[in-house]
Amino acid sequence: MQQPSATQPPVPQPSPTQSPVPQSPVPQPSALTANDPLARTARAAFRSRLREFAGRQLPDAMVPARFVVLPELPKLPNGKVDRGSLPAVTDDDTAAAYVAPQTPLEIQVADAFGEVLGVSRVGLEDNFFELGGDSLAAVRAAALLRDATGEQITLRRLFDHPTVERLARHLGTSTGPDDSAATPAHGGQAAHPRSLAGDDLAAEAVLPADIAPEPDAEPPSPAPYRTVLLTGGTGYTGAFLMRELIDRSTAHLYVLVRADTPRRAADRVRDTMERYGVWREGDAARFTGVPGDLARPYLGVDRATYRRLARDVEMIVHNGAWSSYALPYRRLKPVNVLGTQEVLRLAGRHRIKPVHYVSSLAVYPGRPGEHRWAEDAATDPEGVVGGYRQTKWVGDRMMAQAHARSLPTCVYRPGQITGAQTTGACATDTFLNAVVKGCVQLGAALEFDVHLETTPVDFCAATVAHVALGGQGHGTAFNLPGAYPLPWDRLVDLLAECGRPLRRLPYADWYAELTAATERGEDNELARFLPLFGPDVPAEDLGYRGSRPVFETDNLRAALAGSGIACLPPDRDLIGRYLDYFDAIGYLPPALAPAARPPLDHPPAHAERTAP
Repeated sequence: MQQPSATQPPVPQPSPTQSPVPQSPVPQPSALTANDPLARTARAAFRSRLREFAGRQLPDAMVPARFVVLPELPKLPNGKVDRGSLPAVTDDDTAAAYVAPQTPLEIQVADAFGEVLGVSRVGLEDNFFELGGDSLAAVRAAALLRDATGEQITLRRLFDHPTVERLARHLGTSTGPDDSAATPAHGGQAAHPRSLAGDDLAAEAVLPADIAPEPDAEPPSPAPYRTVLLTGGTGYTGAFLMRELIDRSTAHLYVLVRADTPRRAADRVRDTMERYGVWREGDAARFTGVPGDLARPYLGVDRATYRRLARDVEMIVHNGAWSSYALPYRRLKPVNVLGTQEVLRLAGRHRIKPVHYVSSLAVYPGRPGEHRWAEDAATDPEGVVGGYRQTKWVGDRMMAQAHARSLPTCVYRPGQITGAQTTGACATDTFLNAVVKGCVQLGAALEFDVHLETTPVDFCAATVAHVALGGQGHGTAFNLPGAYPLPWDRLVDLLAECGRPLRRLPYADWYAELTAATERGEDNELARFLPLFGPDVPAEDLGYRGSRPVFETDNLRAALAGSGIACLPPDRDLIGRYLDYFDAIGYLPPALAPAARPPLDHPPAHAERTAP
């Protein structure tokens, strides 16, 4: 990849932060020598302990990526540190950190990690997820380890103990397969395995100082826009955003896609649109695929492309994100947080560009009882738990700060994205659909006192496109809940009415059945999400028992007045339409009885949400 031009501002780096050195039983650095294998092992272990200590004491962004252990610091004659004599940090420092597994259990764990991830050498302190693992890879690793060790290894163990050393030590001392309990409901946020503590999360949400309009930047172009940049165009919501942006404007779209070439990028966009039935003849002429990567500086594009985007793009719809409830904040941060910073950085280059950010209702804290949430900027990090929810909270906060620096922004907060209102086309990789499929496969539903806010994907896309293309309302946030909340129990009723009756089990009994099924090797869609479930309660990420949030929609109502855009209620007709789509693509096991609904031959009547 070509490097950005010298005139581009450097990507800000966290400043060094000193912290007390933890007590360690390994030899002190002064006793370590370069040619002593035992000393190298001790040095690597010491470095690992430093990293773990820093991770407990510092915000995620300030944890150093590498530690160099020296016998002593070089000094100048005046006693100050001679910085010029400090050795350069090289890849050798990473290599030196390798500690070979020693015990049979450590070797088994390392072998399983390596086989699943395709890594030839896995060290004692290597982290499964930092080596490239995800929830699906974790399922395979857990299965390999069960076969190799005879231990009943759950995904929760792997997520909570992701290094070879920690997992082997945990397996060697644990008393049962579920001794790692889920985070207690309304428990301490700092102890949440996928989350940052509230103070650390607030520190993550500080927008870098260089993200602001350039002094000589041209003012924003007025609507109608000639060019629009879309991120996340190969995702489910992205496909419907493409359809709405094309249909509601004459703008040419630039679509940022992880791909090797512009042709391949465009092909990926088309493939996704065809999968969900929204591709139309003539669409290819309306957009350009841009190979790039949200997780890389300057969006991973070459210098010429970056300059062209900075010059030509007039408005940005930032929909791209890594939507995984099972992964920790640290793993999601490069795409969801740093990628958002890069989008805002581009928005201030050459011409000021309004940024329309697709956030989530998950940015609001989870609390029991009824709480009303206005369409204001998210401000309170306490109670926002889970890696995905926290990254969206940080993005939400950064949008407000960017607007205060004269970068026009709008924020859209949908609930859980569900299928299209007209066709029923649904994504198969959302957590809610995984829960539905997992319960159908198990033949049982958990008892869970939560209300779901379900936002149809085409309603969400139409709303974003309508507001963004209108060029008005900058500085506004919009809550996009469903037509009305859908209690989980009512969803289970609707499944039964549509031919998929489920046994209702107390949570602990349901969890026991689910884990037993996965241990037997039965196929279940929830296997990859097991870290989100504990033996007694689900993780806080999934909702709060007895929570009754009320999301105000005054801004949304005003923006959609007279537009004809409305959200259908999650009733039997709409849920049945989703199930019909799942039947058509073979996503769900066959229904026990056919659903007695007339075929859809025209778009259903719209329904309005009751005023909060």
